[in-house]
Amino acid sequence: MDMNKILSSLLGLFATVAAYGQLTVKQDGSNETYLYVTNEVLYVADDISVTKATGNVADTKAGIYLRDDAQLIQGSSQSTANDGTGFISVYQDSNSDSYDYNFWSAPVASSDVSNNFSLASQIFNPGDSNITAEASGYTGSWNGSGQSGIEYTSRAPLSISTAWIYSFNSANNTWSYLGSSGTVAPGYGFTMKGTNVTTGGSYNVDTNNQYYEFRGRANSGDIVVDLSSTEGNVTLAGNPYPSAIDLVAFFNDSDNDGIAAIMYWDEDRTVNSHYYVDNKGGYGTWIPGPSNEGVYSVPTFMNYDNNGNATTSTGSYGEDIVRRYAPIGQGLMLKRDGDGAGTATGSTTATFKNSHRTFVQEGASSVFRNTENRSQTRFHVIFDNYTHYRDLVLIYHDETSLGFDRGADAPHPMDGGQKESYFNIQDDSNGQGQKNLVIQSVPFDMNMSIPIAFKLEQQGRVRIKAAEELNVPYHKVFLLDTQDNMRYQILGQSNAIGTGVTAQLTLPAGTYENRFFIVFEDVPEEDPEDPGHPDTRTAADDFDFVQDNTAKQLNVANPEMHQVNEVNIYDMSGKLVYYAYGLGASTSYTFPTYNFADGVYMVRLVTENDGMISYKMSVMNR
Repeated sequence: MDMNKILSSLLGLFATVAAYGQLTVKQDGSNETYLYVTNEVLYVADDISVTKATGNVADTKAGIYLRDDAQLIQGSSQSTANDGTGFISVYQDSNSDSYDYNFWSAPVASSDVSNNFSLASQIFNPGDSNITAEASGYTGSWNGSGQSGIEYTSRAPLSISTAWIYSFNSANNTWSYLGSSGTVAPGYGFTMKGTNVTTGGSYNVDTNNQYYEFRGRANSGDIVVDLSSTEGNVTLAGNPYPSAIDLVAFFNDSDNDGIAAIMYWDEDRTVNSHYYVDNKGGYGTWIPGPSNEGVYSVPTFMNYDNNGNATTSTGSYGEDIVRRYAPIGQGLMLKRDGDGAGTATGSTTATFKNSHRTFVQEGASSVFRNTENRSQTRFHVIFDNYTHYRDLVLIYHDETSLGFDRGADAPHPMDGGQKESYFNIQDDSNGQGQKNLVIQSVPFDMNMSIPIAFKLEQQGRVRIKAAEELNVPYHKVFLLDTQDNMRYQILGQSNAIGTGVTAQLTLPAGTYENRFFIVFEDVPEEDPEDPGHPDTRTAADDFDFVQDNTAKQLNVANPEMHQVNEVNIYDMSGKLVYYAYGLGASTSYTFPTYNFADGVYMVRLVTENDGMISYKMSVMNR
């Protein structure tokens, strides 16, 4: 059987494709027989059979090894299931330490009739070479241990803490303990914390990165998971294949119309505690969006009580990641669709298919972030003194409606604790009740008004800013208070330095769902500068910016200790790539740029009294 190698290009990412109709790897006697694939896609149109020699059960080399981001894709024409006593081996890293959760989904299954993934026997520690492995150990201690990186010399034993291994019961919306003896059916997910005690670090910089090896029969073909029967409940599922999957194809598949949104857990990885009262985290929300390019609302990080319930909010937030392509091993929550009145709608199951699989290597998905064809405003609703904010996305697209459009609108997680903000719609014409949204798509009209709601358990200040404006069809955007017919301009990154305070007001405790609206204004014939907004750039000379490309960070000196309320960093397309709130008064600040693409970026600091200071920096990470 010949291996045909075809050089292919994927948006500047080059990979070699090894293609087969069927693939058999069979060990002959004591000979070592295995297939080793590195940094390319192995495509098999039909089934795979990997078989060890009789009596040679202990041999570990009768397998297919995917290394250096190699992936396996099998075609939709597959007629039989994969079989054999051998295995496929694939690596995945954790990006977490002993205190941080990861949501996993196994790319392989056991070779027995159950076809389930066994936690006890199918997670390995990569060994002293790239084809050997050591069985993972387990500990009842709260902290697992291992070794970061993928070095093959002097590797420390891997010990996984059993305390944090759970699945999720979507029927009653509760967590179920698995431990090391648990099994997980293909397509479902499980949680697990990483390894090694660390001391934290800069924002979004993991201080430990354990590699895990999954060995077993490669999952392939249609894989079905049950969805909750209750609107808004979730199912912990995940990518079941040893390749990436395109979530746009998965979400838009007609068999999966019971899914309203896909949710990702994220947490503050600088917090080193196992106690809920110390932890900070939340769920981000992803949908394809009206242009089928993917839209993500980052999570609001919350504090929790001893029972794991969200209480007060924090000043922290999740990472803005392009979520369209789910990598190998990625677990995710499938949120159930419904009519807005509590009744679930659409299919009662979701199906992963080979047609959803694609070869996109991890870390390369940033090249798929397309802002040229997208028209949207990302609002940050900030409560009190930068202690809490909500990320809301409003998209302008002619092929959407003011009602709920599945895939273009996303239900709100409503996990903001004591203070929350959301878009709310009521579409009785389609038999729908009220829906609270974190992402909303509308057919833009300059005279339209978009309801925005606030829910506060205590009196507090509410501030709204346009954190990101991409190809917007308006000149100005306002918050309209219909109680007194007052309009407050919502300022953002496109406004000139020193244009003043963005929309803000103080509200008593209560729920405000029919009072406030987002409204727009076109370019007038004459638009003189507003004399009521004084220039507040006087503090600019007191700041010193240095982009350190060796350390991959931006250093900002503030010797006069001005109060810094926020920092926003934009690429040249206007895309917001980093932001932080409530930085306070310090003599210096450090912001990570290790994950920025090479290029020029605009940095904007907002100081006391909403003074704005800009700096243009050049990043070179190569």
